[in-house]
Formats: sequence, C-alpha cells, structure tokens
Amino acid sequence: MRPSGAALQLDPSHRSSPTFSDSLRGRARWLLGPGAAFLAVGLLAAMVVSGHLRESKQFIKFVPAGVMPETPAEIDRVELRTSAGRWAFVRAPGGWRAAPDGPRLPASLAAHLDDSIKFMHVSAPIRAMERAEWAPFGLREFGLEPPGYTATLYRRGTAVLGAQFGAPNPQGVLQYMKLEGRDQVYLMPRFIGEEWEKALRDATGS
Repeated sequence: MRPSGAALQLDPSHRSSPTFSDSLRGRARWLLGPGAAFLAVGLLAAMVVSGHLRESKQFIKFVPAGVMPETPAEIDRVELRTSAGRWAFVRAPGGWRAAPDGPRLPASLAAHLDDSIKFMHVSAPIRAMERAEWAPFGLREFGLEPPGYTATLYRRGTAVLGAQFGAPNPQGVLQYMKLEGRDQVYLMPRFIGEEWEKALRDATGS
C-alpha cells in the first residue's frame, strides 16, 4: 500500500484519467523503418543495461550520449506535469521525498525516478528532426501540442532540462520528444517515456 502524501500535488484539480500511453496514441508519423527502429532500440537498451558492448571480442567503455549532460547524481529535484496536475520530488538525505522534510517516497516510485533520470543521461536519440522537417506538419502531428507530459530536472535550484513527451510511433518502440528551448523533435526509445509514465502512475495512484 502506498503511503498517503507520496507525491506533492501542486494542482488540486487533478483527477484520475486514462492511461498515459492511451492518451498519447494518435496520428504519429512513421519516419524510421520498423526493422531499423527495433534494432536501434535493442542495441541501445543493451548498452544501457550492460554499460558496454562487445566489439571484435573486446569490451569497450560505454560513453553516455543522452540529451542531459549532467550526471544523474547531480539532479536533486524533479517536476512532472500533465494536463491533470503537477507533482514535485526532491532528493534528500536518505532518498527521494515530496518535500525536504517529508517522508521518503515509496521504493517503486523512487526507483522509477532514478531510472528515468539515468535514461535521460545515457540514452541517445534515435533521430533528431530539425524545425524545417517537422514544421510543415506542426507539433500536434507528433503529440507535442500539447505534450502528454513534461519532466523538468533541476540541479541546485536551476532547471537543466525540460523534456516534453509526445506520441509513440505506430510500432510502439519509439516516442517523440521535444526539449524546452530547443527546436529539434527527437525520436527516442519508447522505454524512456514508459519509465516516466510508471513514475506518474505511482505518483497519482492510477
């Protein structure tokens, strides 16, 4: 059973809603072949889990190539926003909490936050589309106007990354994402958004 007050809900208008995955599915455009997408995501997942790849029977060091240069340990605050509300979490001695002096978050929610932050640091985009590529269709075509949810990561009180997540592709292995303050639309491995969605479900109890 989840303790009450596990997450700080800043918007009292929050109500239960359909699953985040269902709300994001729509008219997403397919811009990468299915075989290439599965191969790229599988390779990236293996790199994230193992930290290295075998190449010519040699192990090479895995170099993080995510959209966030800061290391996961530097992130001390996370805000998650949806159309239904906003939730904030802070890293405090002993683990993640809804407030610096509040109780520790449930282990499941804390683990999803840690993994989500790690993925932003280590997982490279499969493809980046410049404004000239996506502008003729508009951000709505990719589920980004408005986004399904936004994750903002902070370091010592300063926002270092605001990631807006849109629709998954029809095959469900990639997802559109846009970073606040940048023009590009990224195709990201779907498991990154799924981890943030698990954190949201734990936070909202849905």
